Amino acid sequence: MELSTINVGPAQRLVYYYRAGQGEPLLYLHHLLGLRGFEPALQNLASHYDVIAPYAPGWGPAKDDLTDIDPGALDLTLHHVDLLDALGLSQVKVVGISIGAWMAAELAAIQPSRVEQLVLVNPLGLWLDEVGGEDAFAQHPGFPSRVLFSERGMREKFLIEGRDKIEAHVEELLNLRAGAKFLWPIPDTGVKRRLPRIKARTLVVTSERDPIVPAAYGPAWQASIKDAALATLPGAGHIAELEQPEAFSTLVHEFLN
Repeated sequence: MELSTINVGPAQRLVYYYRAGQGEPLLYLHHLLGLRGFEPALQNLASHYDVIAPYAPGWGPAKDDLTDIDPGALDLTLHHVDLLDALGLSQVKVVGISIGAWMAAELAAIQPSRVEQLVLVNPLGLWLDEVGGEDAFAQHPGFPSRVLFSERGMREKFLIEGRDKIEAHVEELLNLRAGAKFLWPIPDTGVKRRLPRIKARTLVVTSERDPIVPAAYGPAWQASIKDAALATLPGAGHIAELEQPEAFSTLVHEFLN
């Protein structure tokens, strides 16, 4: 599937995005590594929803936009509001994973009228000293994202195989650079103070084998969002929708439906 583009906001920033499917609109906000095309989990969800999957500023083809965005939540939230306005969408279901779950939570807290339902998978943005978590930005430079997967070979499978190795590695590092702008050195974004503002029906999901967002963070997110539900993806790592597309899309659809 080819990328679409649209200009958004007062600055007419160019947004690259995938869109497919039919039904109610679903905005998908990606993980630390951006998008690996229109991923299988998104293809599954497109059987039920009109799925819109944009690259956030700083990731993938939008890598040069990183300097235009402040490190806090406001610029990113306004960016996503501008995108919804440009697409003519007054309200959407929102699914976010990893750093995208933080972006999704901020959108639902700051602009609650725009988010009908919300799914947060392995959300970054909270920090509990008693739980901690692996630092995604302090890994071996030769395989910097291996920690995001539940098994060692998955980085190569999902990021490297079938591509020029140098090009794939550079893209991996640039995507992690974008995430570091918002989450380094400690991934505490202050979102906890805003989570009680969320009005959307919400599901919080953690993965059983995620060292970045250990499962103990799930109840912390759940406790801060009124009436939020909580679920776990058995055996999955941080980038759960790449590892387990069927389980990921089924869990999301069953909640939204």
